[in-house]
Amino acid sequence: MKKKIFVGFCISVFCFLQIWCSSFIFYYPYLGIEIDSTQDKQWKINALTTEGAGIKLDLKLGDIVQQVDDRPAEESMLVKKWHTVEQADMLSISRNGIEYEISVNTKSNIFYDLLPLIEEIVCLFMAILLYIKMSYSKSAKLLAAVFISASFIFMGLGASIRGDAIGKLLITSFMMLMPIVFLHFLIVFFKEKGNLALPTWMLKYLYTIVVFTLCLRSLYFLPSLTYNLYHYDVSVTLGFFIFGFLINMYVLTVQYVKVRKQQSYMSSIIKSVWLSWLISFLPIICFSFLPQLLTGQRILNAIFTSWILLFFPISFAYLIASNQLYDFGQVIRRIMFAGLLAILPVSLFTGVYVFLFRKIADEKQILFIFVGSMIIVTMVLYAAEYWTTRLESFLFPRKYLLQTALKKIARNLGTISSFRELKEIILVDIVSTLQVMGGAIVFCYKNDTEIIYEGEIDISEVRQLVETSTLLDNPMYTCIEMNYHEAYTSYLIMTRKRTNTLLPKEEKQWLQLITSYLEVSLENVHLIRKLTVNLQQFASQLPHEAAAHDIQWFRKVMFELQEEERIRIATDLHDTTMQDLFFLKRRISTLAENSTMPKGDQEQLRNMNNFVDMINASLRQSCFELNPHLLKEVGLIKTLKMYVEKESYTAPFELIFEAMAVKFIEGKDLPTKRHIFRIVQELLNNAKKHSQATKVTFKIMESNQVFYLNYEDNGVGFSDKEGTQREIGASGMGIEQIRSRILHMGGQMDFLTQQGNGTIFKIRIPIEEVISA
Repeated sequence: MKKKIFVGFCISVFCFLQIWCSSFIFYYPYLGIEIDSTQDKQWKINALTTEGAGIKLDLKLGDIVQQVDDRPAEESMLVKKWHTVEQADMLSISRNGIEYEISVNTKSNIFYDLLPLIEEIVCLFMAILLYIKMSYSKSAKLLAAVFISASFIFMGLGASIRGDAIGKLLITSFMMLMPIVFLHFLIVFFKEKGNLALPTWMLKYLYTIVVFTLCLRSLYFLPSLTYNLYHYDVSVTLGFFIFGFLINMYVLTVQYVKVRKQQSYMSSIIKSVWLSWLISFLPIICFSFLPQLLTGQRILNAIFTSWILLFFPISFAYLIASNQLYDFGQVIRRIMFAGLLAILPVSLFTGVYVFLFRKIADEKQILFIFVGSMIIVTMVLYAAEYWTTRLESFLFPRKYLLQTALKKIARNLGTISSFRELKEIILVDIVSTLQVMGGAIVFCYKNDTEIIYEGEIDISEVRQLVETSTLLDNPMYTCIEMNYHEAYTSYLIMTRKRTNTLLPKEEKQWLQLITSYLEVSLENVHLIRKLTVNLQQFASQLPHEAAAHDIQWFRKVMFELQEEERIRIATDLHDTTMQDLFFLKRRISTLAENSTMPKGDQEQLRNMNNFVDMINASLRQSCFELNPHLLKEVGLIKTLKMYVEKESYTAPFELIFEAMAVKFIEGKDLPTKRHIFRIVQELLNNAKKHSQATKVTFKIMESNQVFYLNYEDNGVGFSDKEGTQREIGASGMGIEQIRSRILHMGGQMDFLTQQGNGTIFKIRIPIEEVISA
């Protein structure tokens, strides 16, 4: 509650001061008339500032100010306190014994009043942003205090130059306070970022000096003491500001010397802080404060150099918020390089200006044109890279599209593990991005050629060009060779664009870049395929049962990979192809119900719908075989019955399934049931492909904690040696892999077969010792 009251009080004071200072800016123009008392107690004009409106009046140096607003000049409060003429509507002056009445109806330079207001708004915005977004950080709060100090300085500027005591009090006090708050901020910042302890003993003395001088400035409200006090106070304020700057530089330099040889995060922070502090404060000190302190005249008005002063706190606001560092050395080098590039065009432009306007151009105008153009062109060149990147989608839409597609393709290449994915994920994107009619990736082996393609492309022509070695020279295609080694050579081929033009140079370069990514991915796909073949060969040559336990881990991995791939394929079929068929069927049904359509066409649409139903049913059966989800829902025996019953409708033989007194196997885990289902599935597939039988029988039973699965057919049989290498159906598994499943479950398998006399498999699995996959 107390904190809210304090914050509310501070906001109220700030608003009051803002209204007070702004009222002087809106009601009174800044005249900039400086006067001094002569020996005969007359007030003589000794200076007219170029920024003030007084220079536009009919006033000259040496004029005697006799009256201000119909009162003697010595009775004017501002004349007594500051030796200036401000807040006046009418002046009475004497020049060479002649009196003049001058009405102050001119306006001050709006730019001179608007610039401090903008700077104040920027400081307030940064302070509020830091306080709201990073209230948990003490260094962020202190940096917000730095911005608040700067905002008070800019707030009081307009009122101060118009002779208001509160405005002068704000400027002098907060100019002394700001470097001390900076030092306090640096101490806390380094403690937070790098646990670096800097000396804090000097802070209390520096804050004490600021408070003491603030108390002395209460004498501003005593007119008899004000001018002499303010005359020295300006020098004290500027000197203390420079002193505070030097203290900060000393602290930073000492710390940098300690860590300069370390390649650490803290050394980078200290270097960045040192550079940004130097860049921010040197201009206003060297061109404004120091010349005024030494000679009483400024090289540049502080209102302009103060913009650079904000560079340091704003850069630190970024540093605190993002926890990142700018490479200030690189920034400076880029600005200097941009400046060197700007010299020639700016010099030519200035020369042309001088030639065209040589009669009216003076030195100040020429200098302004040259310096202003240098700054603008340098900043444009420096920011060109950033804005070109940000606006690339508008300035270079085709280049932006190609780069976006490149990022997407590069990101997707990491997921490629098969040629099917290579087509669906990569080739489709390349064809659509380049807007060509079609594209292909060709793999040339020693005795074979494999082509995956997308879009409209003549595969037979491409194959013929590859065989005759004329593919690279054909003008109808853009062909890039990717991989070339002993095993295979690969090519990326693109047809003409849909506008029947060849690919332009920019898109060919993009395609070259794509192939550099594709080369690695294609090599990985080739190695994956080669490894898969070798694993299948190894799986078909597993050792005998006595040595089988040594590679138990291999079986487990192989079975898990097979099941994961089957589930993935089944899911893809269900979520994509079957959904597409569903919407296709609805679309065809809607068209068939159109009463205006001829009956013959309606009948054809109904036949198409029936054909879609057949495809859908076939896909559902394939999904079930790939992922027998009913094992978990209804159990092993019912799932096998349903599966065998469905297969009996399409099998070329009589199919019999018998299950007797089976109950314990249903209590086993899902992987065990899946192994048994796969064994039945592979035996049945083998029978359909190779047995030429007229009758196939499956018998399942349990006895003495042993599960029995018997298979028998009256087909052609095979020799034992042939059987060990025979592949079952399309699964890529041999009979020895069936034996691997059985051994994995701790069971045994015997099979009797002879050429022409059918085949018998007898499988025994101990129910209590089944090992899950």
